[in-house]
Amino acid sequence: MKDKGLISHFCFIDGRDHGSESASWWTLVDPSSGRSFAQTPIADARLVDAALQAAQNALAKWQSLTGGQRANLLHALAGALRRQEADFASTLSQESGKPVTAALDEVRSAASLIDYFAQESLRLAGHIPLLGHPRQEVLIVREPVGVVVAITPFNYPLSTLICKLAPALAVGCTVVAKPDEHTPLCAIRLARLAVEVGMPPGVFNVVTGTGPETGRLLVTHPLPRLVAFTGSTAVGKSILAASACGVRRTILELGGNCPAIVCADASWQEAIPQVVRQTFKNSGQYCYRISRLFVAERIYAEFLDAFLRYAARLKVGPASNPDTDLGPLNNPEILSRVRQQVETALQEGARIELGGEGATHGLPENGYYYPPTVLAQVRPDMSIMQEEVFGPVVTVQSFTDMEATIRQANATPYGLAAYLFTSDLGNALEWARQLECGSVWINRIHQAYPEAPFGGIKESGLGREKSHFGIEEYTELKTIYLSY
Repeated sequence: MKDKGLISHFCFIDGRDHGSESASWWTLVDPSSGRSFAQTPIADARLVDAALQAAQNALAKWQSLTGGQRANLLHALAGALRRQEADFASTLSQESGKPVTAALDEVRSAASLIDYFAQESLRLAGHIPLLGHPRQEVLIVREPVGVVVAITPFNYPLSTLICKLAPALAVGCTVVAKPDEHTPLCAIRLARLAVEVGMPPGVFNVVTGTGPETGRLLVTHPLPRLVAFTGSTAVGKSILAASACGVRRTILELGGNCPAIVCADASWQEAIPQVVRQTFKNSGQYCYRISRLFVAERIYAEFLDAFLRYAARLKVGPASNPDTDLGPLNNPEILSRVRQQVETALQEGARIELGGEGATHGLPENGYYYPPTVLAQVRPDMSIMQEEVFGPVVTVQSFTDMEATIRQANATPYGLAAYLFTSDLGNALEWARQLECGSVWINRIHQAYPEAPFGGIKESGLGREKSHFGIEEYTELKTIYLSY
């Protein structure tokens, strides 16, 4: 029910707020404190249909603009976002639990991504094959797919939205976004900002609500021609099944259980800070973090000692504290799941080297906190070696046989990313080809570049985001046979 004591934020449809009369409402909770601070409507069939109809009605007008005009509007949106970066970062931090410095980094990254997609979209091209048929040309052109549904998660609520929204808008699609119910506010604010900079109403709409209710209505509606989703593999499978009924295209960026392999000849000492960051960043709540560490037996003890010392210095605390390295997990369900996975691993024989439930002393009493946790003495048959762990938990083990290690690295349903550290670049390239994943980092870890495609294989997803390959996902090919 609607709580009159909370601030209400509404769906943004066709350039206006909608949903004030909704029967059901979702309460937003600050993960750092556990306190409620706002509410949003759980969009029903009426609101979902209104948003999709608005996107459909705006499609012809949006497509009638030149690519340059659409790009200019996207650049204007990026500029407006930068001017309001402090406010966006504050909102993002409160709703996600992300430390405010990391939230500011995400806002700035999102603005840069908008600019990138706006510019890169202008380089999309068709094709005219040199077939040589008399008085005939074959024109292969690209056209926007149409109305796009973008469903995004809580861990990076702004940047994951931009990776769907910006390429879709740039090529002439219109969008209905459904942010995660825990983190809807930045998406709503961005949609309002888009209209303020001159985008026509209906081009970018936002509906709020849960996946089983609002999300299901979106993906089963007949209007969308593409669903772009980032989230769990289980939900991705249900979206794929629903989309099959309408022969609808999907872009699915799903779960991961990413391995990092550290060879004895690697310059591993200088890599320790990168490995720790990639393991525990965002409190472990992102898909291509390091979940499993394989370390050559010869350096295992020394590596583990250095890794533990560096990880133990990470400060867990409220998102608003400038000294915080790791904020809370986003919601109690995620926290409960992480606790359960660690407890199951211990029951199956794993040993805690750092963190765990016994290390919660000193953490804030309120909020959803979990300490950086390292598990050793793990086996391939343990549950935690097969599951995605969406929290600050990593397993570590030694190895002597590289071929067996690669087989073990591949022995999960996932195939998103992997990391290799070795001074033998020939071996590195050979092993990178053997690893079953969409991206491999060798000897250095950094954020995935916008110019390179990102996505997974196996149960880590379908399609690619970023780069010109990611922009092409929002287009259809049409062949025109021209005789003259």
